[in-house]
This record gives sequence, structure tokens and C-alpha cells, in this order.
Amino acid sequence: MEPKTPTLLLILVEIAKLRWFAAGIGLDGTTTPLICSEPGDLEKYRGLEFDEQVSFLRHRFCGVLQRGCDRLWARNLKACQFVFVFEERLPEPTGQLTQTLAGHFAEWLLKPPVAVFAPSGTQLEKLAGTIDGPLEALFKSHLRQLLATQEDANAWETVRQKGVWCNQQAES
Repeated sequence: MEPKTPTLLLILVEIAKLRWFAAGIGLDGTTTPLICSEPGDLEKYRGLEFDEQVSFLRHRFCGVLQRGCDRLWARNLKACQFVFVFEERLPEPTGQLTQTLAGHFAEWLLKPPVAVFAPSGTQLEKLAGTIDGPLEALFKSHLRQLLATQEDANAWETVRQKGVWCNQQAES
């Protein structure tokens, strides 16, 4: 059996629509949009107490990582680094939810390692985790392209709420 090709698994979190996207970035720079949620998929966290918010989001994103890894594996790819990018910090009264969630991921996701980023001014700030310089440069150089792809429904397999999956292209 041929070995799997190392790939970054990037999770983009779109706060405005409370949804997420999972994409692969090959070490050669090839980007692969994989799956995304429907708008509102993360909405449930808003009505919870802080610890429950962390628990809900941690479990939701662990499921996203698993599904992303499954999609990579089917393409003969294997995650060598997890990267989360929040387009902004999750809104909640303490202002600490995104940082707390990032800390949990950095503590629990060691192989492959994780790095969590969110904007700080005009730059991306690493909130927690580890990433080698060349891998950080790789994902940052392809981030704008993947963000632009978010609105292309045909580029992503959409996960429906209640666990029902469909391919947007099959619906057209």
C-alpha cells in the first residue's frame, strides 16, 4: 500500500454565519476544499454557560477534525498538522471562550499537533499550539485563496444538521 501524503488539515471558523470549513493544504501547496457546515451550525453554544460552551465547541470541532481526516484519507492524504483559524473571536460575555478553546486543543491534540489562530489587528495571532515555521508560512500563503472559496457551494461537501450529509454538486 502506498504511504499517505502529509497534508495540513485547516479548519476555518466563520463567526458571522456560525459555520466551519475543513480543507487540506498539501506540502506542495495544493489546496483541497473538503467539507463545511450549514450556517448556524455553531449557534447552540450561545445559549450555554461558559463551561458548557467550551464542551460543546470542543466536541463539535473534534467531530470536524475526524470528518476532515476521513476525507483526507479517502484522497490518499494524511493530516500532519491541524490548524484552526477563527475569522474573529467567538462572541460571548467573558471574551475568553476562543482562547480557552484554543488552550484545550493545544493540550489534547499532540499528534498531529494543532495551532489555533485568530486575528489581532491586521495580523493573525497564534492563540495556542505549535506549528513549524515552514508549515505556518504554507497555510498563511494559501489562506486568502481558501477564504475566497468559502462562498463557492460547489467546492465543498456540506454537512447537514442532524448528521445528514449531501454533496452540493449532486443537488444542482
